[in-house]
Amino acid sequence: MSALPPEPPPGSILVVDDDDLFLRVCTAVLKRAGFQVEGLRDPTQVVDTLKRGRFDAVVSDVRMPNVDGVQLLRAIRSIDEAMPVVLMSGQPTVEAAMQAIELKAMRLLQKPFEVDVLVDAVTFAVRSRSSSAPMHLHQKLDRSMKALHMAYQPIVGTRDQRTVAWEALVRCREGAKDPGELLHLAEQTNRLSELSRRIRDTVARDAAELPTDALLFVNVHPRDLDDPHLVSGDSPLSRIARRVVLEITERSSLEEVDALQSKLFALRSLGFRIAIDDLGAGYAGLATFASVEPDFVKLDGSLVRGLSSSGKQQLVIASLIELARELGSHVIAEAIETEEERSVLSVLGVDWMQGYYFARPGPPFQAPNLAVLKAA
Repeated sequence: MSALPPEPPPGSILVVDDDDLFLRVCTAVLKRAGFQVEGLRDPTQVVDTLKRGRFDAVVSDVRMPNVDGVQLLRAIRSIDEAMPVVLMSGQPTVEAAMQAIELKAMRLLQKPFEVDVLVDAVTFAVRSRSSSAPMHLHQKLDRSMKALHMAYQPIVGTRDQRTVAWEALVRCREGAKDPGELLHLAEQTNRLSELSRRIRDTVARDAAELPTDALLFVNVHPRDLDDPHLVSGDSPLSRIARRVVLEITERSSLEEVDALQSKLFALRSLGFRIAIDDLGAGYAGLATFASVEPDFVKLDGSLVRGLSSSGKQQLVIASLIELARELGSHVIAEAIETEEERSVLSVLGVDWMQGYYFARPGPPFQAPNLAVLKAA
């Protein structure tokens, strides 16, 4: 069989086949590819199953006792006109193919088929279900993800003057011109989870070179907290969770995340630590600080820029540092570009620092020029 294509979009699939062996094989293949899968041998149970749960696509054999695939497709259409359905048949007929087309089946696969043919068909079905974005946006995101790599920016300790961590930052060699466009493409096509998984798995692979005494900061979108892949103990990043800080970048409010506390507890149980990014700007306010109880907080760059000439900014940062320490959080200042900013932040008592003043993002895991600290 052919190798599985990498990382299809996550989705929930219902597989229907009266052949127990073929049902187990299809279910195993799709689970291995990253989908959540439920299998049914009895096609008469499909409608009730669809009514009870949320599915993104149905995969069904055509020739089954009691209810064949075409009859099943009609029943599915009676409750969900838009449900993507992939049909499978050992002996597809012209009549069956015409009926499948009439009832808007996504694909009609002829058994036996290669593993990647099934995964590709289901992947396409899930994408059609989850997004009405133009195909050219999907294609651009595909190109971007194929050219995706990570850059790493060091974070240095204020007192001990050494690299204590690196932040992983996504980059593309083609397609999206910058990380903002890449994330926007993923949101437009409803493929944010797919992109996030690719990023996390890439970081986990790079982490083989991470110095043993350093941490790795990895950005997660609030919507990633709903992805079971993130909290799976089998995912590549979870295997190194005790060395990873998940940095929640609030492009949307954490108030939209259901059962936030239980999800944070599950992540911490795996060994992850949590950071809040951009404290002092956007959604990252004190309410977020209190609800997340982060291990680290990163001060927004707007508080750092021009800091040396603004008493108000210095007062705000001093207050945030005091609050963080009372709650047991370490404070990281980012976007530091000048010696004046570094010096004031050091006096104010920031724990760690990050910015172009020390090093630009680069290949893993290059040390910054710490001579700037030692000379200060």
